[in-house]
Amino acid sequence: MKTREDMISELSRIEGFIQSYVYQDERVVIPVSGGLDSDVVARLCHKVLGKDRIHIFTVSQPRMERKFLENVENLGADLGVVPAVIQPGNMNLQLIQALKTSDPDMGFDPDSLLEPARANCSLRTAFLSIYQDKGFLVAANSNLTEIQLGFYMPFGDNLGHFKPIAHLYKSEVRILADILGTRNNVINQEPSAGFWEGEEDLDDLAFWLYHGGPIPAGKEFSDQECEKVMAIKAELSQLRVDTCLEMLSDNCLEDQIAEKTGLSLGVVQAIKNTVNMSARLKNRVLLSRLERR
Repeated sequence: MKTREDMISELSRIEGFIQSYVYQDERVVIPVSGGLDSDVVARLCHKVLGKDRIHIFTVSQPRMERKFLENVENLGADLGVVPAVIQPGNMNLQLIQALKTSDPDMGFDPDSLLEPARANCSLRTAFLSIYQDKGFLVAANSNLTEIQLGFYMPFGDNLGHFKPIAHLYKSEVRILADILGTRNNVINQEPSAGFWEGEEDLDDLAFWLYHGGPIPAGKEFSDQECEKVMAIKAELSQLRVDTCLEMLSDNCLEDQIAEKTGLSLGVVQAIKNTVNMSARLKNRVLLSRLERR
């Protein structure tokens, strides 16, 4: 993992990356959620481009905790910009219902927990597409932890013209946030997609590790399975997960990773399996095509 000193140097490299990608006459839109990653990306773009060349928006969703909207308001105040707050109402449910009606054999369920939540990500994609059509470049907020685990939607929250923090693990993003002046309550809050009250990324990850990869919509877990999931969750911390991912990338042996991180060998193997599954399901090259000859 990169140290604070490393991240101070890394900040200059990221600034150069943004400066070289965004032309002088271009503006950038950043979807912000009230979470750490989007806060950092917004501050990076503001630092390099200035407030007049950035635009931030958030999507106010049903069941979303008020603290995330407050974080967005505070971010806007810090940057001197006014965030747009988009209120799509129950469009996510309408989307799943339309799919259920039109394609009944696929099992779309507007009453489930996951499908309406994931439809919110799909709606964000529509908003980004419209902003892009207005002439904005889109800054994506994915970090390396999410990317390696496949903890994103390839045609959703991973989309963007450029990705300032996609090479950094979540633990490193937290260090960068402190350097950039992100508020402490954002730095210290549990990572969450914010789809419902009390949702936490490590809870979701524990289910993924138990399942062996991304969970398809409609999957249900018994009480006994949930107990096993919570046993996995008890071992997890952001630093442990990130260290495991970094060591897997360096082709370290599983028992070495377990010894270094304090994770059980079973959890290390589950993380490795999830990374491998996500590489096939989530991390394939997009826009792949044959070249004309």
